[in-house]
Amino acid sequence: MLTKTLKYSVYLCFAWIVVPGLAQPDPHQLPPLTRAQIMATAERLAQHTWDCKSINMVARCPQAKPYTCHFQLDQKVTGIAYDWGGNDDPDQFDKKLADSLAAGSHSWHGVTACTAGIDCSGFVGYCWGQKKKFGTVNIREISARPKYNIYTDMKPGDALNKEGSHIVLFAGYKPDGKPIVYEAQGAAGRVILNQNRSWDSLKGYKPLQYLNVQEE
Repeated sequence: MLTKTLKYSVYLCFAWIVVPGLAQPDPHQLPPLTRAQIMATAERLAQHTWDCKSINMVARCPQAKPYTCHFQLDQKVTGIAYDWGGNDDPDQFDKKLADSLAAGSHSWHGVTACTAGIDCSGFVGYCWGQKKKFGTVNIREISARPKYNIYTDMKPGDALNKEGSHIVLFAGYKPDGKPIVYEAQGAAGRVILNQNRSWDSLKGYKPLQYLNVQEE
């Protein structure tokens, strides 16, 4: 998959930034996950295929702004739809589509009860084994901030987070040092493996590491 582009580093120790007052559980109370497991989950959501039917192009509940579907009729799509506030796994997503829910939504629609998919923080939380929906702020409850050089030392399965804005799951480095990430991206309308990110596009993002990641 990304075997030619991923770089791994060996660490003798880690230093963490702890946020005062932030409620963080005992890491052992969280499901233990290897980095390979995290990346396999990300790939599964990014490669999930589905067809957009006419019943999935109409949102049958109130929205902040009139609903317009991101997808075309009978479009074959790869990647679970981006859904503002959504937290659906592949099985839940498929069931909701079969039940006539709309495929995805955006921030301007608001959080709705009649759309299906997953948003950026829901995606990272799901890859980290969480059923609870986290946002870009409270995802710090299940993660810590490693002190390393993000341009050289990140590991697959860590995240880059901009609180109140967006979060992506780090997958590796390209040969030129640019990042490869998985993300539930509004512009793409779905979960994608994004190999076109630049570090400038991630300016202001901070690294996070899942609290119970198991180093292999």
